[in-house]
Amino acid sequence: MPFTARQLDEVANGADGSHGRVYDVELPYRRLGRCRMAEAVGVEVGTRLDQVAAALSIYETRNGRATTASELLGAGVDLGSQDGPAKTAAA
Repeated sequence: MPFTARQLDEVANGADGSHGRVYDVELPYRRLGRCRMAEAVGVEVGTRLDQVAAALSIYETRNGRATTASELLGAGVDLGSQDGPAKTAAA
């Protein structure tokens, strides 16, 4: 399922003890998942909610829907530079 900016909300920096950017992801049935990205990844991928949603959709395409949902609800998804649109277009 493609993710949208409406499903994302940036969490205050460091709220979970991490460095970088942290986002809550609204999933079906009122569940929240979590995804993160390092500041360096944010420079490559983008930090606007629509850019993070696109990166999360690319991540889901690479890893599968069930795996992504499980990770979002568990430890969280760590987005990487390979999840940016420019990286997939060049591949």
